[in-house]
Amino acid sequence: MRITTILIISLTCLLGGCIKKKTSETSSSTPVKIFYHLREGEEKSIDPMKQFDESSHQIVSNLYDSLLRYHYLKRPYELEPNLLTKMPEKQPDGRSYLFTLKKGVLFHDNACFPGGKGREMKADDVIYSLKRFADANTNRLTYILIQGLIEGLDDFRAQSSKDGKNFSFDKNEIKGVKKKDDYSFTITFVQDSPLNFHPLAFNGLAIVPREAVEKYGDDFDKNPVGTGPFVMKTYSRRGTTILARNPHYHGTYPTEGMPEDKAAGLLEAAGKQLPFVDEVHLPLIEELQPQMLKFKKGQVAYVAINRDDFEQMVEKKGNSFALKGDYAKEFDIYSANGLQNDFIRFGLRDPILGKKAVRQALALALNTQGYIDLMFNGRGQAPESLIPLDIPGSALDTGSTWYKADLEAAKKKLAEAGYPEGKGLPTFVMEYRSTNKDQRQRFEYIRNEWAKIGVKVEANYQTFSNYLKKTDEGNYQLADSGWNADYPDAENFYSLLYGKNVAPGPNTGHFANARYDELYLQSRHMKNGPERWKLFAEMDAILKEEVPFLLLKNTTVVGLKQKNVRNFKRNLMVPYPYKYFDLAP
Repeated sequence: MRITTILIISLTCLLGGCIKKKTSETSSSTPVKIFYHLREGEEKSIDPMKQFDESSHQIVSNLYDSLLRYHYLKRPYELEPNLLTKMPEKQPDGRSYLFTLKKGVLFHDNACFPGGKGREMKADDVIYSLKRFADANTNRLTYILIQGLIEGLDDFRAQSSKDGKNFSFDKNEIKGVKKKDDYSFTITFVQDSPLNFHPLAFNGLAIVPREAVEKYGDDFDKNPVGTGPFVMKTYSRRGTTILARNPHYHGTYPTEGMPEDKAAGLLEAAGKQLPFVDEVHLPLIEELQPQMLKFKKGQVAYVAINRDDFEQMVEKKGNSFALKGDYAKEFDIYSANGLQNDFIRFGLRDPILGKKAVRQALALALNTQGYIDLMFNGRGQAPESLIPLDIPGSALDTGSTWYKADLEAAKKKLAEAGYPEGKGLPTFVMEYRSTNKDQRQRFEYIRNEWAKIGVKVEANYQTFSNYLKKTDEGNYQLADSGWNADYPDAENFYSLLYGKNVAPGPNTGHFANARYDELYLQSRHMKNGPERWKLFAEMDAILKEEVPFLLLKNTTVVGLKQKNVRNFKRNLMVPYPYKYFDLAP
């Protein structure tokens, strides 16, 4: 069975049996398009301001809208208006920008509104959402993305922290945000920086209606109300979540892209109303093998490839990938350079891992290229810095280098730390964010590598939500980790090690280095170019010396899709673009 247009008169027999609809439901011949995908983990929250994980992002980004978005087709990644009529306009003072909202954008129908009908989104909703994002009592995770950017916003947050539950949005304003009328407002930034607009495309800063937050309180994350392309039809953290098409959605398909997009059929839907599918079904399938089995049966639209299936189905030709034999007739393959780095975090509050020589020994003992070749079939590159290769300021620009495997040097570092041949070391614990087979195989590779220098490690496999709880608290020795770009700028990655971003911020390992912090702040608002690269190179050198993490892989994303999925282009800034997808008959 392929992903196909499904008639209202029946349900696809995914489980081997059909369930008939009521007569009233089968009287129409209008086809219903159901797009089948999956969720790989439980979401932490679907309240935009309370989530910062990939699983939550998958749901939130399809229920809510932000002011800006990344163009679906253009590369390099480019910001464009979403809830705005045009990009913000710079004002004469050089730091203020005028934002003009689209008219007629409606919130989803919901009981929080009079008569249950969604009302029009206006400037007051934007200001309320910005306040809620800055409220320390609501958002513990993601404020760092906008910290220091908007005039008066940090003061607003500080006051919310001081007042606690008694803090009032109505009695506290943001100095740099001014409403002009129902459809326009200005934001004054602390300085005119290339970073200013990126947070406005982040789904954590999606626009939410005050009525819904006040009606549902702590249950708002179970009763989402946004302006996004889909509404929540069925919500099940351990089962199947179903998103239904928002009939009032304001968005249309892009009318331009890259030169090759037209030939690939990616502009055939130019200017058409979004979304194209009526429902998106998202069962929780945590293991990679069941994901692939469902894909082969046509029950999943696109899927990542695990190591075993890759060897069976795919061949690598230089830097490109192709399907073998009959698989090429059944499916399509896609690949793209990732905007992600994989690494192992060190918990620096641990008394032993707090010793730099121990961390250096672990870095020197690990053959990262062997890890990529064996565990990922060569899908990636051994990293030389924290920055993914497709983001300006990577090692391609700085010339930075990372550790290469050297067992003798690793043994010397362990002896220097006081643990010759690993004697006196406890067994370390590595935290993992799932229990799937591939994770276990990757751990075994690392365990065997470190065993060569006398280091013992065991794995703690757990649910993603438990993993997040432990790492958010900074309560670990070693943690399998990674970072997907929130925006395509190197600053987003270097912020992970900034001293003031310690847990519950992203610096969960509690790395602190005064010179690194100084260089981070100095480079943060600079335009990309040689002067910025010079500062990045020095930051990279500090990270290599101090080893607050162990770099594993620059990711190359490779996967398979069904042949009848239309408008498919892998976009790492829009990883779940269900609104753009369509299904051929």
